[in-house]
Amino acid sequence: MAIESSGRGFTLTLFVFSCVFAGRQALEAPAETRLGPRILGMRLERSDTPAGTTERGVIQVTEGSDTLFRFYGLRLRSNSSALIKFMELYSSDKEDDNFGAITHLFNRTCPEHTKDIEVKGSMVVTNQNTSGVVSLFIKELRKSEAVKVFGLCVRDTQEKEETWYLLDDKDARLRVVEVAKSLLPVWLQVILIAFLLVLSGMFSGLNLGLMALDPMELRIVQSCGTEKEKKYARKIEPIRRKGNYLLCSLLLGNVLVNTTLTILLDDLTKSGIGAVVASTIGIVIFGEIVPQSLCSRHGLAVGANTIMVTKLFMLLTFPLSWPISKLLDCVLGQEIGTVYNREKLVGMLKVTEPYNDLVKEELNMIQGALELRTKTVEDAMTAVGNCFMMQCDAVLDFNTMSEIMESGYTRIPVYEHERSNIVDILYVKDLAFVDPDDCTTLKTITKFYNHPVHFVFHDTKLDSMLEEFKKGLWTSCHVVMQVRVRGAQHQILWWWARTGRGSRRSHLGILIPVFVILLKYI
Repeated sequence: MAIESSGRGFTLTLFVFSCVFAGRQALEAPAETRLGPRILGMRLERSDTPAGTTERGVIQVTEGSDTLFRFYGLRLRSNSSALIKFMELYSSDKEDDNFGAITHLFNRTCPEHTKDIEVKGSMVVTNQNTSGVVSLFIKELRKSEAVKVFGLCVRDTQEKEETWYLLDDKDARLRVVEVAKSLLPVWLQVILIAFLLVLSGMFSGLNLGLMALDPMELRIVQSCGTEKEKKYARKIEPIRRKGNYLLCSLLLGNVLVNTTLTILLDDLTKSGIGAVVASTIGIVIFGEIVPQSLCSRHGLAVGANTIMVTKLFMLLTFPLSWPISKLLDCVLGQEIGTVYNREKLVGMLKVTEPYNDLVKEELNMIQGALELRTKTVEDAMTAVGNCFMMQCDAVLDFNTMSEIMESGYTRIPVYEHERSNIVDILYVKDLAFVDPDDCTTLKTITKFYNHPVHFVFHDTKLDSMLEEFKKGLWTSCHVVMQVRVRGAQHQILWWWARTGRGSRRSHLGILIPVFVILLKYI
């Protein structure tokens, strides 16, 4: 019995010492063998859609995106992805207002988990087991939601029950925003942009082409243009009479089209700077330079062929453009158009001489007709010093008659004693029956035919001279002697000049009817 009791005591003593030793070994074991994995935070690695961080340091991703997050912690393993859940905190775009409202949730348990964020696959852990990457799929938001904020929930493996805690850190929050959807499909936007560029060019070109055609010019084209030009002018003239209304409609249409074009480009490029650059290049090239270059030369044809589009936009912009046009009519008055006086008409003919089909003689006649009321006979005369003249006592021998024929003139003034004293006129046709061998004097021929010579003052207007020629009072003579008389009243000297009396007249030159119109010597 004693031996058995001592054996049992030894066995009990050995068991007690074994338990104590095992307990000490357990207490002295490192913490890593006693604690499980723990997640402390997360960071965005990449996303297939635009993502980033807000000003408050919250991670922001786009709905419907596949993302890759890196999670930080202790003792992480490949199955640590099962410790990750997310909880919906709030659904609002006012993050600053909601931040204080959710602080009471931090360090609290997560009552429920969201299904809007899906954890995909296991965690790829680093060598130190302090971080690992996990793929997350962000589902699309509901139609009524623009922004959602989620919090990171982690499970504590030390507790017996499955308890989830919300991390109190900005790095543990995830902000999901909706995708910026396009206003229209891409193909439709491209078609609309091309169409708007055409409209922009049309408005810009018509603004230059139609407004450059004033009503007066359209009336001229209708009366003397080609058949096609007359047809175009008849189409344009009714709306061109409403100049301010047309101008306001074209400008409003151009601004509306350019603004819409910029908005569509911004939606298509998703870049404000890109939209500005693209719209500027497109409008300048296709909306300004090309159409204005075309309409500045062919404005009549372009305006007539697009008349229906112009009328349509005048109708569409009527509520705004018509009141503005009436205000402009009251302030600026009626548009008359370009009106040319004599001086401007002459200047226009001279400037356009290289481009019109007028010959020099026609141009001189037109200029002369326009200057009849301002020019005097002195301006159109042939000076005495430049005239081919014969002395009244000249003998019509062979040499004299040859000289007359070689001169090429049909009317030759005849003077007595001095060239400034013109007394008669010789018509070359009067020499048809004169024999050079008879040596007849010139005075004999002039006295026989007795062609009268008319004298006028040097300051007589050409329109008055033309009327005198038209009356037929001087049909027997087409030559008028111009005189400047000194020392007496005009009416008395006129009588002296017409009757040939007196000795104080001074002949300056001669004037024939053609010189009244054809002022080639001015």
